[in-house]
Amino acid sequence: MSVHGERIAFLRRELREHNYRYYILSAPSISDAEYDALLRELEQLEALSGEPVPLDSPTQTVGAPPSHTFTPREHGEPLLSLANAFTDEEVESFVRRLDESLPQAAIRFIIEPKIDGLAVNLRYERGELRMAATRGDGTTGEDVTDNIRTISGIPWHLQGGDVPEVLEVRGEVYMSKAAFADLNSRQDAEGAAPFANPRNAAAGSLRQLDARMTAKRKLAFFAYGAGIGGRQLASSQSALLAALAGYGFAVQQTGQAADVIGLLNFYRDLQQRRPDLAYEIDGVVYKLDDFSLQQQMGAVARSPRWAIAHKFPAEEVTTTVRDIIWQVGRTGVITPVADMEPVAVGGVIVSRATLHNVDEMARKQVYCGATVVVRRAGDVIPEVVTAFDIDADALMPEPPHLCPACGASVYRIEGEVAIRCSGGLACPAQLKERLSHFVSRGAMDIEGMGEKLLARLVDEGLLASIADIYEFDYHRLAGWTGMGEKKIANLQEAIEVSKTRPLARFLHALGIRHVGAATAAALASHFTELAAVVSADEEALLSVPDVGPEVAGSIRSFFAEEHNRVVIDRLLHAGVTPVAAQVVASDHPLAGKTIVLTGSFEAVNRRQAQERLRSFGARPAGSVSKLTDLVIAGEKAGSKLTKARELGIEVADEAQLLSWLEWSAPSLS
Repeated sequence: MSVHGERIAFLRRELREHNYRYYILSAPSISDAEYDALLRELEQLEALSGEPVPLDSPTQTVGAPPSHTFTPREHGEPLLSLANAFTDEEVESFVRRLDESLPQAAIRFIIEPKIDGLAVNLRYERGELRMAATRGDGTTGEDVTDNIRTISGIPWHLQGGDVPEVLEVRGEVYMSKAAFADLNSRQDAEGAAPFANPRNAAAGSLRQLDARMTAKRKLAFFAYGAGIGGRQLASSQSALLAALAGYGFAVQQTGQAADVIGLLNFYRDLQQRRPDLAYEIDGVVYKLDDFSLQQQMGAVARSPRWAIAHKFPAEEVTTTVRDIIWQVGRTGVITPVADMEPVAVGGVIVSRATLHNVDEMARKQVYCGATVVVRRAGDVIPEVVTAFDIDADALMPEPPHLCPACGASVYRIEGEVAIRCSGGLACPAQLKERLSHFVSRGAMDIEGMGEKLLARLVDEGLLASIADIYEFDYHRLAGWTGMGEKKIANLQEAIEVSKTRPLARFLHALGIRHVGAATAAALASHFTELAAVVSADEEALLSVPDVGPEVAGSIRSFFAEEHNRVVIDRLLHAGVTPVAAQVVASDHPLAGKTIVLTGSFEAVNRRQAQERLRSFGARPAGSVSKLTDLVIAGEKAGSKLTKARELGIEVADEAQLLSWLEWSAPSLS
C-alpha cells in the first residue's frame, strides 16, 4: 500500500469511528474542528491518489449507519450534511462560486442560526405524524417516533387544510439552556454524572428506550426544512418556513442578504447576541433562498452546493494545569492530557483538555503548574491553545517508557509524532478494537460475534483478550436478552469453524500495524507456516513482496513483545490451527511474478482477481516498487500507474487481465 493509501485507510477508519460516536453514541471524542480537519485531509488525499473513491468513504456519506437498538427507518429523501466555513475567506469563496455558476440570477440568501442539536426527519401522512427518525447515515435513521411525540413543539396533527399527501419535515431537536441546567441539577442530586453540554443531553434524551424518560428532559424542536412534499408548499426557503409555522411548528428568526457583506454582518451581529439566546447555537447557515436556484446548484456526495454552515470560533478561558495524564487510545496511541483546575468554557465546566501529542505539548510548553489558555474547540471537546508566563526552571513532562494501561514498552516511529503501546493483543485500552477486528469478515469471520455483544462481554469483564474468545463458556450467556439456546449454539459453531482459517486470515486478524490483508497474504505465501513468520528476522521479512523496512520493523516489534507471544500461545493451545499456505506449482504466465492491480475494473472484482491470481502462483502487492514485475491498470488508474511508467515496469489492461484469469494449463495430449 502506498503512503497515501495507508493514510487514506487510516482516515476512513478514524472518521467512521467518530461518526459512530457522534451520531449513534452521542458521545464525540474529538472536536468539530478536529473532525473537519481530518475530513478535509481525506478529501485532498483521495483527490491526489487518483483511485476510485468507494461509496462508503466518509467523504461520500453523511453521519453513521443506524444502531440496532432502534428500528431502522429509510428517509423519503436523503438528509444531507452541510459543508463548513470557519473564516470570512471561505464564505467569500462560497459566494463567488455561486455567482460564477449563476451569472444571470438575482441571488438572495436566507440566514438561519445553526442550532447545536440533533437532526430528525418527521413523516406526516394526510397531516398525521406517522414516523420520526434520526439522521442516521443520511439515508436511513433510527425510529424515535414514541420519543418525538413527547416533545410539545411537534404537532401530531398538522393545522390548516392545504397539506400534501405525504410531507417530510426536517428540523433540530435541542435542549434549552434552562432545561439543561435543570437536568444537570437533578443529575447531581441523584448522584449521577452530569451531561457535558446541551447537544449531548438532547441526543441522549431522544434515544431513551423509555419515552417517559424523554418526556422528563424538556426537549424542544425547530423546523428548518422539508423532504418529500416540500416543493409543493413553497418556491423558496423563506416561504417554506412560513408554511411550516402555519402548520404549527416553531421556526427560528432568520435574516436576508444579497451579498457577502450582508452575510458577514448578520454573522457578527448574531455572534454578539449569542450569549443572550435561550438555546445554544454554534454558527449560522447561509442558503440560497430560491428553490429553483438550489436545484440548479445541486449537491456533492454529502452536502448541497447551495448552502454552507459558518461556524463560530471556539470560546477561550485561562486556568492552571495540575497534572499531565497519559491516556491510551483504542489504537494504542498514547496521548498527553492536561488535568486542570475546573473552569467554565462556553457554559460547560471542564477540567481536562487534550494536548494531542508530545511534540505539541513541548511546542506549547505545557507542564504541571503552567497557566494555559483553554479553548472549547468546536464547542464540544476542550483543548489547550497555549501556555504563558512560562517558568524557565519548570520541569517539562517526560513521555512514559511503559504503557500506563498494560506496562508494555512504548515506541515511536521515525517521522511520526505519536508514541504507541507495543502491548498489542494484551493491552486493555485497545481491547474492543482488537476484538472487533479479530472477528471481522476479512479476518477470522466469526458470525454472530457482533460489536454489541463484544462490547458487553468486555464491559462485564468476560473477555480480556482475543484468546478468551476460544476459552469462554458461552452457556453463561443463556440468561442474556436475545441469546437463546440456538443462537448460542450457532455462535459456538462459528467459533469452532474459525479455528482453521487460512494463515493469511489469521495474520491479518492479529492486527499487526501496517499488515493488511494483502501483506498478510504475501507473508503466508512466502513463509507458509505461522512459526516461520514469528521467528523471521528483518532480512527474511524484507525478501517478501510488499514488505519494506517500516512494515518489517512493525512485524518484528509485534512478535518480539512477550504479551503478544503469550496470547498466540493461548490461541494455539485452545485449538486455533491456522491452515498453512499451499505452495503453488503453476505454469501460469504470471506464476512467481509480483503484480499490482490499480484503478477500477468493470468485469471483475479487484479482490477476487487478486485471489485468483494468487491461486495461479502470482504475488499480488499493494504498492509499486522496483521489485514489481507487472502493473494491471483499470479505469482511473492514478499514481501507481504513473510510478510504473517512471520505473519502466510493464503495464497491462483489463482485457489482458481477463485472459489471464480465464487461463487453463495447456493440454499434455
